[in-house]
Amino acid sequence: MRFRYETRPARVVFGRGAVRTALVGEIEHLGVQRVLVVTDRAHEATAREVTAGFADAVVGRFAGAEPHVPLAVAMRAVTLARDLRADGVLTLGDGAATGTGKIVARETRLPILAVPTGYPATELTPVWVTTSAGRRESGTDPGVLPRSVVLDPDLTDAQPWTAAVGAGLTAVAQAVEAHWAPGANPVSSVLADEAVSALAAGLRGRAAAPHGREPEDEVADPVGTWAGTSQEAGEQLLYGTFVAATVRSVTGTGLHHRICHLLAGTFDLPPEQLHAVVLPHVLAFNAPAVPAAAARVARALGADHPVLGLRGLCAEVGAPRGLVELGMRRDQLEEAIIRLCAALPLPNPRPVGTADVRELLTAAYGG
Repeated sequence: MRFRYETRPARVVFGRGAVRTALVGEIEHLGVQRVLVVTDRAHEATAREVTAGFADAVVGRFAGAEPHVPLAVAMRAVTLARDLRADGVLTLGDGAATGTGKIVARETRLPILAVPTGYPATELTPVWVTTSAGRRESGTDPGVLPRSVVLDPDLTDAQPWTAAVGAGLTAVAQAVEAHWAPGANPVSSVLADEAVSALAAGLRGRAAAPHGREPEDEVADPVGTWAGTSQEAGEQLLYGTFVAATVRSVTGTGLHHRICHLLAGTFDLPPEQLHAVVLPHVLAFNAPAVPAAAARVARALGADHPVLGLRGLCAEVGAPRGLVELGMRRDQLEEAIIRLCAALPLPNPRPVGTADVRELLTAAYGG
């Protein structure tokens, strides 16, 4: 047996109430004495509340983080960090806050303490992203990987049901594809199994909770527990997304994510729901080439068959089945087939030809 496994040097603190109890210790662990707090307007009040215990160390606050990380906005945060002579960055919020903090780290090499209020993804990767003049740029830099990440189910339990389902199924896709992604290895596959098992339990538990399917009835407290969510289900869902994101950072992604990125970027389809629609078809296509991995996916889902188990989970949480349900038109399907074929060959455990692309995307279109 031969393989290569490279871990990422991130420290994770997981637990209920951690956002209230762990931040002081993490600031001390990083040796930071002049903190710049980066957040968005929606989480500005929460950020002030949870940093009250070390307010003397906070030299400035940037509450202007925006979705898709506009470069001009992020650079204002960079300028503020330099002007205030900050020696560390604390980000609190969703991907906009983390993404903005990463640009500060990229330009200044300051360490990041990240507190995601949603389910973690970018917080566990060394990837940065910006947008400028309608164009998206991205890159990888070990210096932007947060040094410490605090994961608190009290924050993520406040997420609406649709956001929880989207994050959970996105993480399932990351973990399933990790079995055959370019950097797959025996260690990452064990973690992928753990992620799928936890995610399935968390999604099913939250679906069974009162008001699980009625996001308009949810009562969100920025630093509290959604009334309709069992604590165990919320913890399993957050834990599973954390493990899946960790695995993805090691293995990378493959055909499934390539398809989803193409469809989301070209036709403005919702990325989270795309994973639920596309993954069963990619899994069915690849399963004959990776029977051992397919069997592991089935076991992690608690099913006899991997594709049927995945479809059953998607049905339990009310996920869409076809691209047509997401608003994709028939003429766009043909364009998607042409675009994906133009990208061939693609790395995949089973060779992908033009006929395979047409069959796979046509099946995903109708569900």
